[in-house]
Amino acid sequence: MSDLTPPLPSEDMAWVRINTPLSTDNLRDFCRDLERLLRINPMLEFIEWRQIAPNRYYLKAKNLSNNQIIATELNFEETQQGFKINYSDGIKSATIIRIESNLEDKGKGAILVLIDDYSRFSESERKQRLSEVDTSLEIWGKYLYSYLNNWQRWHWFPPYRWYMCHVWQPMKPSARRITYMLIIITLFELLAFLVLVGILI
Repeated sequence: MSDLTPPLPSEDMAWVRINTPLSTDNLRDFCRDLERLLRINPMLEFIEWRQIAPNRYYLKAKNLSNNQIIATELNFEETQQGFKINYSDGIKSATIIRIESNLEDKGKGAILVLIDDYSRFSESERKQRLSEVDTSLEIWGKYLYSYLNNWQRWHWFPPYRWYMCHVWQPMKPSARRITYMLIIITLFELLAFLVLVGILI
């Protein structure tokens, strides 16, 4: 799954590594959809999202991991190793997205590395603003791991793609949890009904 093996030594950064079932090319294509990538984070509750220029966006959201409101412009650039999200405001200066081949097992998918860069401010300033640090990175990695595995399994099915892109994605994290519980309850009730019908027949 995900681990915290550092991609580079720095106290200014936090990171998570995720094993994915996607090829490097497919993973790169997936990551090009920045809005989807960010919305997979269950700790990020979107308030406003809009594109203001090519590869430039405005994001206002509540980070549920630290109870902070984020309001920043994002510059999204593609790099040789993956992508980079630059933030105009806040303690976090950038999120680096690295896509790596799985050198240990070439039969498996690519590795996704997410690196939060906090080098915008000096160490003393960062200590004064510790409450702003985004602590959702590892949770985001876990949800990406789950999402990418489900996507690899079901993306060929058009209703699944439509539901994930047009229904699931715009939902708030709390609404997703409620919907998931309702689906489980409905399936349980349907199963109980079928068992009952089977007994009566």
